[in-house]
Amino acid sequence: MNRKERFVDSDIPIYIVTALIIIITLYPVIYVVSMSFSDPVHVLARDIYFLPKGFSLKAYRMILENDTVLRSFGNTIWYTVVGAAVSVTLTATTAFALSRRQFFLRRQLSFLMTLTMFVSGGLIPLYILVQKMHLYNNRWSIILPYIISAYNLIITRSFFEALPEEMAEAVKMDGGSEWTVMTKIFFPLSKPILSVLILFYGVGYWNSYFAPLIFLSDEKLQPIQLYLRRILITSEVRVAGMGMDAILMNEQMKYAVIVVACFPIMILYPFIQKYFEKGVLIGAVK
Repeated sequence: MNRKERFVDSDIPIYIVTALIIIITLYPVIYVVSMSFSDPVHVLARDIYFLPKGFSLKAYRMILENDTVLRSFGNTIWYTVVGAAVSVTLTATTAFALSRRQFFLRRQLSFLMTLTMFVSGGLIPLYILVQKMHLYNNRWSIILPYIISAYNLIITRSFFEALPEEMAEAVKMDGGSEWTVMTKIFFPLSKPILSVLILFYGVGYWNSYFAPLIFLSDEKLQPIQLYLRRILITSEVRVAGMGMDAILMNEQMKYAVIVVACFPIMILYPFIQKYFEKGVLIGAVK
């Protein structure tokens, strides 16, 4: 075996490709963070390509002093926490019911849930429905129309179906009900899939901007993603009382808001990453 064949058969090509993918993935993140911490003069000159040049926390101080950013950030936290909690609870309980073979509407409801993945009414009927339910300019308009994802429901139901039925039968022999089986047996064993649901729903609500754009015209209810969208499209940030510094800070504020908008989700992922692959794999294989 010559040198070229040994190289192809080794793991070196895999390491090289993996390293390139990591670099390509991380570079935009490093660039945005570097722009947010660099001296505003270098940000305006756009001569930052990798690491920060100079150091400044002025953009982050301005964010802490900006009532609109803080209010939008608080709204996003509310939508994410409340939305994810309600969605995970309803998805898990519905999936448990659909996983029980003795449930007489199991097949019919599963078919209807799956059908929503391929057929939908469209945006206009959804908008009319939200208005008729008096949810327009209401926080719940961001949660209720998207409260259960059919895809998440399917993988959760598949996870529950993979759990041994003998455990449920043992609980019933001791006088337990289906509620006891769900809360005392199935849910404690379902940390992987519940972590996946928290991640999927949490990221979905955190990054949501289209639904707030359609259903929330009141700026006091809008999330941070709409504020970020607004300043990226208009390329203008309201900087009160800054004089000439406003010209320098206008560009850097955008990068700082991007970091603030992405940072919480980036922090959350490592804590549930160990459950992520297992939960998706078990649900998908079934």
